[in-house]
Amino acid sequence: MIESLKRNWKGMVLMLISALTLSIGSFLWKRADLSDIATAVTSVQGIIGVFLKILPGFIVYVIGAAVMTIALGYGELSVLQPMNCMSYVFALIISAIFLTEPITPLTIMGIFVIIVGVFLIGGSSNEH
Repeated sequence: MIESLKRNWKGMVLMLISALTLSIGSFLWKRADLSDIATAVTSVQGIIGVFLKILPGFIVYVIGAAVMTIALGYGELSVLQPMNCMSYVFALIISAIFLTEPITPLTIMGIFVIIVGVFLIGGSSNEH
């Protein structure tokens, strides 16, 4: 397990950064509040307004995808790709803090299972 972590640590750190960035991008899309999109896209000004609302999330999401692509060059795909599941954990934390969405005991158990699973997969590589 230690050898796998030593071999893949750069990729793992970059994948965690990517997961966080992807979660922030999703949060920004959620904050864009496009509930009135049907009426907004009936004019050029409305289309520009919708575009400007989603642009920050898109930019952050693209940065996260670029970091993920770079991360995959620093480790094994079978170890690094499961780390992308940490974006669910980050999204939950961000939504609880900034959107005051509730975190239940069952949610906490789910977070624990994801973190343990990512750790076990991250340390499971046998490549020498």
